[in-house]
Amino acid sequence: MTLEASQTLTYCGNPIDTSPAGFGELRRSDDAARDVGELRRRMAEDGYLFLPGLLDRDEVVAARQEVMDRLQAAGILDEAYPAYEGVVRPDQTLAFMPQLAKGNQPLMQVLYAGAMMDFYTRFLGGPVRHYDYTWFRAKTPGTRTATQPHYDVVYMGRGTHRLYTSWTPLVDVPYDMGGLIVLENSHRQEEMVRTYGQTDVDAYCEEGNARAIVEQARREGRELSAEERQQIRWNSTGAYNPDAIAARRDLGGRWLSAEYEMGDLLVFGMYVLHASTDNHTNHIRISSDSRYQLASEAVDERWIGEDPPIHGIRAKRGMIC
Repeated sequence: MTLEASQTLTYCGNPIDTSPAGFGELRRSDDAARDVGELRRRMAEDGYLFLPGLLDRDEVVAARQEVMDRLQAAGILDEAYPAYEGVVRPDQTLAFMPQLAKGNQPLMQVLYAGAMMDFYTRFLGGPVRHYDYTWFRAKTPGTRTATQPHYDVVYMGRGTHRLYTSWTPLVDVPYDMGGLIVLENSHRQEEMVRTYGQTDVDAYCEEGNARAIVEQARREGRELSAEERQQIRWNSTGAYNPDAIAARRDLGGRWLSAEYEMGDLLVFGMYVLHASTDNHTNHIRISSDSRYQLASEAVDERWIGEDPPIHGIRAKRGMIC
């Protein structure tokens, strides 16, 4: 595909290859939104479902207004403009602000009621539960707020792996605003699933944590191997690679994306490598990540309850290595 001349696609300031070999559009599945069998087939094939217009746009608009009002009250937005427009003050840098989801009833209506829950009940074929914790991203302009490429399973793999992420844009997101990108066929990368995909970012072991790896190399009088450096990075940050451009170069495939609109929904599984690009506008890009599974299956306790452990000390788990 070819981007418009006025649009820019970069990661941390570096240009992303947008040639047909390096970049493409997400496959739309709004044509099969009510065909559960076809949706499951496409999920297995692609690792994701892009469902334009599935959600109630008026409800998304209400959630957007609530978030923008909070951002303006927090001093993030330029008060010379209406809050709803989301124009960012030049001195502000922000990427992740989960408190914007707390007590936010319009957002809860979008994420945990109505069309969203109806979709998951049909798609999963039974009663559904969602995580209590909501990830909320508020990405200001610049080259410092892009999300690093990662599998979700490394952060939430202690329950069922039949867990799905909803990425929900709360503004219209043209390419130059820095939307979500998905690496084509990354869920089929067997070696990556077998190695990186087994990482638990909150697990540790005396023989396998970063300090132990470094000490072992020092005792042996050698430099860290590439594999050891990679394991340290995976365990410390959860990211597969801090550079989306390098990740595609190493793994192949294309980065896939779209020009998202309010009411669109992107659903993907735990083994899909995804990231985001830089925001080249003067507006804040707001979106949420929420998770859903069958209520009958095991749940990752880090994300459940009024005060979930998330990645704090209560989430850490020792291992025999």
